[in-house]
Amino acid sequence: MTNMELGISTLLWYDEDDLVPHLPLLAAAGIRHIEIRRLPHHLDYTSKDGAVRLATALEEHGVAVHSLHVPDQLIAAMSGLDQDVRRTALAEVKRIAVALTKVGGRILVTHAGGVLKDEAERPLQFAAGQESLAELASFCRGIGLPVAVENSLPTKPRVGDTVAEVVRFVEDINAGNVGYCLDTSHAHLGEGEVRALELVGPKLMTLHISDNDRQSDQHALPFDGTIDWTAFMSRLKATGYEGVFMLEVRATQQPRLMLPRAKERFERLMRMYHAD
Repeated sequence: MTNMELGISTLLWYDEDDLVPHLPLLAAAGIRHIEIRRLPHHLDYTSKDGAVRLATALEEHGVAVHSLHVPDQLIAAMSGLDQDVRRTALAEVKRIAVALTKVGGRILVTHAGGVLKDEAERPLQFAAGQESLAELASFCRGIGLPVAVENSLPTKPRVGDTVAEVVRFVEDINAGNVGYCLDTSHAHLGEGEVRALELVGPKLMTLHISDNDRQSDQHALPFDGTIDWTAFMSRLKATGYEGVFMLEVRATQQPRLMLPRAKERFERLMRMYHAD
């Protein structure tokens, strides 16, 4: 029997400047894990008091930070071709990583790079992103933090817009504390979520679970799109993954209404996981 537990990204409250008032909703729904998505609003890493305030509130409500998603603009800057900009962004992400440990976070989630203005720049940005990630991984190893690289949205050219490229990006670095975050919606728009699991399974650290109709990245609840969840859960079980089952969904209605639906979908998926 797996010990997998449900988590939810604070993407659900992306328009909210303060996360703390919403923690009681998670506690009431029995959801004990979050991924921090909006910075510095949901975790003020720029001040000691910000981390202390969040850590205190998390403990009060029995909620734990499983992971944190590096802001997209910093990810793009870390793989950019301006070396000064890249170094500044990397220093900022290191500050975020330290703050993450102060609130008990366990995984730092990033991407291989940002949107490409010119496809000819792909190899240059690939190399720049690898250099940044290698340094970030070394820093995070020193503070006991794993780094998970997520497959990017393939609707625009990006470094890491295929899972195969993400695997090459990570494996070339060969860092023991670097693995993968699999985003089901991104994979569904690309090579497929089951194939993606086959590629990243041995080093799968965490998940971003959502659904779409294969037309756009909707971040919908599972079963509200066209992903074959039976096939996905069977393949997930085969990988041996038993970590947090992190939902990354957008608010299509009030979170207090979405959280019970999220819990119901998770329970349905777990029945699939244990079907064999």
